[in-house]
Amino acid sequence: MSDQPNDQLPKNEDRKGRLAKLFATDILPQSNNWEDTETFLGEVVKVLLKYICEENQRETKILEFHHPTEMKKIIDLTIPDEPQPLEELVKACEQVLSLGVRTGHPRFFNQISCGLDLVSMAGEWLTATANTNMFTYEIAPVYILMEKEVLRKMWEAIGWDPEKSDGIFCSR
Repeated sequence: MSDQPNDQLPKNEDRKGRLAKLFATDILPQSNNWEDTETFLGEVVKVLLKYICEENQRETKILEFHHPTEMKKIIDLTIPDEPQPLEELVKACEQVLSLGVRTGHPRFFNQISCGLDLVSMAGEWLTATANTNMFTYEIAPVYILMEKEVLRKMWEAIGWDPEKSDGIFCSR
């Protein structure tokens, strides 16, 4: 198997069907199997793109409501003792998205949720993919410099002198 991306690999149902026989140990980083890794991630991205498209259609329901008792019958949330094929994970992603509240829907209004910002989402994908801890320059040089620039811009916005200001980011 190739360990490099290859745009010439077949993009057909045979590759997608392989997910029924593959497990997390068959893809990166546990296995040097780029082809199946690309197939798996491609299927997950398709699920996400379909969700984003549907979520932004005004005629799509914000929620298919189910009482908790009914919901437990619809979705199996038990943690299996044995590993499950990657195909099952992709199906679970689809099911979770279909049963949840579409908080990015144009007709969803709430004091906390504010819709889906695709640019921010792309940044989250980048951050999750890089999987970088931002605690020292040695580990995250670009992110540390970005943080300093954001702080500088914030100080400027409130009229503070960057030479006399300090701060850190934190989240709960």
